[in-house]
Amino acid sequence: MRTVLIILSALIWTGQAYGQVKDYSEAKDVGYEVAKLNLINQNHEKKLLEERDIAGSPFLDRQFQNSYILKTNGVEIKDVPLRFNLYSNNMEFKKDGTILAIGFPSEIQRIKMGSKIFVYAKYMKPKNIDYGFFQVLYEGDYQLLKKDQVILKSPSDKTNPNDSLRFEKLPPQFYLLYGNGMAHLVYSQKKLIKTLQPISQQVIDYIKSNKIDTKDESQLIHLMEYMADTPN
Repeated sequence: MRTVLIILSALIWTGQAYGQVKDYSEAKDVGYEVAKLNLINQNHEKKLLEERDIAGSPFLDRQFQNSYILKTNGVEIKDVPLRFNLYSNNMEFKKDGTILAIGFPSEIQRIKMGSKIFVYAKYMKPKNIDYGFFQVLYEGDYQLLKKDQVILKSPSDKTNPNDSLRFEKLPPQFYLLYGNGMAHLVYSQKKLIKTLQPISQQVIDYIKSNKIDTKDESQLIHLMEYMADTPN
């Protein structure tokens, strides 16, 4: 157990600078919104708002779960208490009462947290390329990945001191990843077919005839299973 803690500490502390930079960026976002609401609350002679006053949760699960980490160099780390912060897209670890974000996540091949498996992958955003953690829904020639999303939402009525800043979950997005390439968001049937090319006409017909909804997790999993059983 002591060896595991030493290895994990090295993983986290080695990447502490990276974690701090990313966390600082996220903290600025939260801090800015909190500062705005503090001003509103002051004007209404209310107590100052603190970060713990933000409604909702940024976590997939607020509780830490004993997890398994496999690094790209083959090192295994077992029984690590982790939780997934969806808002900052960080895997968090508690050490001596302090919450830390695991640094250098590109060195992690996969994380098993309960029944869920996560990978760290490169993906395309509307304006740039980014990296993040995804839940693996299916593994085959293609990996079907799920990206849960949480945003920090400002009050709809900023003059109402009872309306609070809150974390709000958005519908998940689904991505396809081939090999060690880039994960591609599948937002339509057309994009799905294009991402899967080259595929047989039989698979294309299956997608169209079954009206595969790219926002439906179960339909996408069934498609992956169908492709595995269908010669291309």
